[in-house]
Amino acid sequence: MEAQNIKTVMVIGAGIMGQGIIQSFAQAGLSVRVVDVGKEVLDRCMVQVDANLRLFQEFGLLEEEPSSIKARIHPVLTDDLAREAERCDFVLETVPENLDLKKKIFAQLDSCHPEVIISSNTSSCTVASLTEGCRTPNRMIGLHYFNPAHIMPLVEIHYSPWTSTETIATTKALMVRVGKKPIIVKKDIPGLIGSRIQVAMAREIESLLAQDVASPEDIDTVAKASYGFRHACIGNLEAYDMVGLDTMEAVERRIYKELSNATDPTPILVEKVQRGELGVKSGQGWFDYTGKSKEKVLDSQNRRLLKQLALFKSFEKEG
Repeated sequence: MEAQNIKTVMVIGAGIMGQGIIQSFAQAGLSVRVVDVGKEVLDRCMVQVDANLRLFQEFGLLEEEPSSIKARIHPVLTDDLAREAERCDFVLETVPENLDLKKKIFAQLDSCHPEVIISSNTSSCTVASLTEGCRTPNRMIGLHYFNPAHIMPLVEIHYSPWTSTETIATTKALMVRVGKKPIIVKKDIPGLIGSRIQVAMAREIESLLAQDVASPEDIDTVAKASYGFRHACIGNLEAYDMVGLDTMEAVERRIYKELSNATDPTPILVEKVQRGELGVKSGQGWFDYTGKSKEKVLDSQNRRLLKQLALFKSFEKEG
């Protein structure tokens, strides 16, 4: 099946990632069947999608009314995934990052019509591990969206040795169709590209905090006012070329041996988790969110990201 012939998408899981993914498909004109086993989750999903669409409208990022987009989203309360998938052309599961749960879902979908592409939103599970024991691994593929999924352009596409070239090509074309920026990960490795780079940075950031080199506020300022500022429109390797590869080689020779090479989470992070300081969701993380609702904090962050999304789209048009 070619991407332009895909009319109906099934999204399994109406949680945080699912909400944004659902919105992206619906904005692109696709009919979306949102499947979950909890009515409250589905109801909460539709409320959040409505809020997200109105925010997009406020920033001039919609080509039609939010009500028209929402009309293409159909909540479905069921656990019969194979039967529901028969009505769709493309399936994407967005359940929590639990290998056994994802494998169970893929096993259920294995029996649906062979032209239906089956995908998983995952970065830490390989497609080979998800499709182990399946009869139709050729139409099974991995996608990795970045949170918040309705705003962040990138989607990493990864696959197993058994995934067909047609499945890969169709999936990539579909992501382009829905306005995403897809890239192909050529090796089926845990963490793919984005998460591996982010986790490598997280290890060094936590090491700097543990050594009391700088405050959380100052470390975030470094990100937002230097490399993060630059990387919004200039990639890492582009920036290295700008600096000069001879300079990069000299810097790496001096600094690499000083960097953290920890193979486990740093004690400073483990202690925070043990104290229940989980971030926005608990009201305390590296920063204090006391008196601020989760919704208010995320709305503030999303507004900043939407300004950046508008600029990103303008850069893309300029080429």
